[in-house]
Amino acid sequence: MAEEKDSSYWIVEQQLAQIDPALVDKWGDPNKHPETQLSKEEQRQILEAGREVFISHLTKEGFPMVTVHVYCLIEGELWSTSVKGRVKASAFKRDPRTALCISSSGLTLPFGGGMTIKARAEVIEDRAVVERVCAEHGRRYYTSPKAQELFAGTLFTPNRVALKFAIDSIVSWKNIGMKSEA
Repeated sequence: MAEEKDSSYWIVEQQLAQIDPALVDKWGDPNKHPETQLSKEEQRQILEAGREVFISHLTKEGFPMVTVHVYCLIEGELWSTSVKGRVKASAFKRDPRTALCISSSGLTLPFGGGMTIKARAEVIEDRAVVERVCAEHGRRYYTSPKAQELFAGTLFTPNRVALKFAIDSIVSWKNIGMKSEA
């Protein structure tokens, strides 16, 4: 176990040693530098490979809150769940605007980066839709049919609601700032 930990630290140290702080400061806002953005294909890869999404909402007092959620894609649309009456579900009924953040951190992709998705959340209580989203979560996170069924069953509680995210725009970034080989 210690060897495994040491090995992962070595890999991180090697990656960090390649970063040139002057280049990181040069680029700034990805919207102003399209060359630093993820391609549509890279965005798709992160969405498909990602394990969690960070979802924001505003409290009644106007404070932004962020929580981590499992998510799934159904027919190209991004979904998660919450529970009826909880803060997030109530917040989205009050103001559906949200920002979702997914990164390549911890994923085995041939690139690094992330994206913030500006979206509008729709809270859906229809039991058939909620059940479908829970079942898709099971398929997404588990390979064993039994584990899929157990996970979906655990999620599909009487007060569970589905959250459907209508994407307005995506701001993405590549992990840039690597030192050149020259």
